[in-house]
Amino acid sequence: MQFRQLSLTSLVLLGRAKACLHDHIPLPRSLKDEFTALRNRDVPAAVKAAIQNVRVFDGSAVSAPQTIIIDGGYIMDSNDTTGIEQTIDAGGSGVLIPGLIDAHAHVESVEGLHNMTSYGVTTIFDMACPDYALCESLKSNPGLANLYVSMLPALGPSGKNAALNPVPADLLLHPRKDPKYLVDYAFGNGSDYFKIVNAPVGGPTQDQQDDIVGYTHSKGKLVVTHAPGAAIYAQAVASRSDVLQHIPDDGVLSACTIESMRDHGQAATPTMEIFRRAYTFQPQIIQFLRGNNTSAGSSYANVVENVRRLHEAGVPLLAGTDAVGSAVPIVYFPFGESLHQELVNFVHLGMTPAEALRAATIVPATVHRLNDRGAIRPGMRADLILLNSNPLDDISNTRDIARVWAGGVEYPNVAKRT
Repeated sequence: MQFRQLSLTSLVLLGRAKACLHDHIPLPRSLKDEFTALRNRDVPAAVKAAIQNVRVFDGSAVSAPQTIIIDGGYIMDSNDTTGIEQTIDAGGSGVLIPGLIDAHAHVESVEGLHNMTSYGVTTIFDMACPDYALCESLKSNPGLANLYVSMLPALGPSGKNAALNPVPADLLLHPRKDPKYLVDYAFGNGSDYFKIVNAPVGGPTQDQQDDIVGYTHSKGKLVVTHAPGAAIYAQAVASRSDVLQHIPDDGVLSACTIESMRDHGQAATPTMEIFRRAYTFQPQIIQFLRGNNTSAGSSYANVVENVRRLHEAGVPLLAGTDAVGSAVPIVYFPFGESLHQELVNFVHLGMTPAEALRAATIVPATVHRLNDRGAIRPGMRADLILLNSNPLDDISNTRDIARVWAGGVEYPNVAKRT
C-alpha cells in the first residue's frame, strides 16, 4: 500500500517539497501536536539490568537458561555484572527473542509507535511517508520503535494508483522524464531507501525503473518496489530492485523469475496478512493495494503458493504487514498485532517457527543493512521481547509477551495475550 488520502498537514508540507529538513517550515497544528506528544511523554530510565534464568532464541533454537545483561541500550557480556540496577528472573521457562521488525508499514504518529512497541515491534520500515518533517521527528525516540522511512516514491501520472494518491504534479514521474531528480529529492529530505510504485497502467516504465535502481545503487542506497501483480513483479525483478513489496495474487510466479531473484540477491516482503484480510473479510483493501478491483484469477491461494515457492527457492523473505492502523477510514489494519499474524501465515505455508522468527528479526536487519539488531549477542541493540512461552513450540506464542525493551528502555504497557 502506498499513500492514503493526504491530510491538510501532508498537502502543506508537500507544497513546500523543495525545502530541506533544516529549513524553517511553519508547522500545521496537527504536526505541532505530534511534536508536543514526543516532547512531553514520560520515558522510563534506561537501567543496567540482568535478565536471569532466561532461555534465549539464537536464530535456530532456544538455549538452556542463562543470564543476559543490558546496559546503555546494548547487550553486554554476561560477565559484566558490576553495577546491576535491576534483576529480572525469567524462572527458567521465559524465552527471550530479538525485538521484531515490521518490514512494511505506514506509521505516521506517536500513537502508532506506541502501538507497535507494545507488541514488541522495535524497528519499522515505513514504505511512503508523506510528511517528511513529521517522519524525521518519529525516527529515533528513546523507548519506542525505531522508524526508517521512504519519502515520496516514484509514482506515475495516470492509472488507479495516481488517482488514489494526490501527489503534486511536479513530483509525479512522467514517461519521458528523467527519474534521478526524484531520487535526489527523496534522499535530500530524509529517505533511508527509495520506493518505486509499479503499476500495470500509468506506472514508471521499465527503463525508468532500471535507471532508478542503478542511480540509487550508485549512492549506496537500497530500492524497494511496490509490485502486487505478476506482470509488474517481473518488471521489478528485471530492474534489480533490492526488495519487492507484496506478492502477486493474480497468478503464479515463473521459475525463471524466482531463479533471477535468488541469483541476484533480491528479497521479498510479501505482506501476506493484508491479502488474507482482503480475501477473508476486508475486500475494500484491494483497491488500496492494487489500485483496482480484483482481477479474474486472483486469489489468496496464489499468494500462499508464490510465497511458498520463494521460500523453497531460498529467496530471503521479510515479515511485513502494510499496516496503517486507523489512518484510512474504510480500512482498519492494526499495528503490531498484524505482524504476529504474519508469522502465523509464514508457518502455515511451511516455514518452521524459527524461520518465521528470523523473517522478522535477523533477515530484515541484514537485508536493510542494520548490523546492530536482529540477534541477541553482546554489542547488539537491546531490542528484546521476554515471552512467557516458547514460540518454537507454537509461533502464536510470540503474542505471549511479558516485557519489551526498545534500545534498552523497558516499555511499560505491553500488549497482553487475551
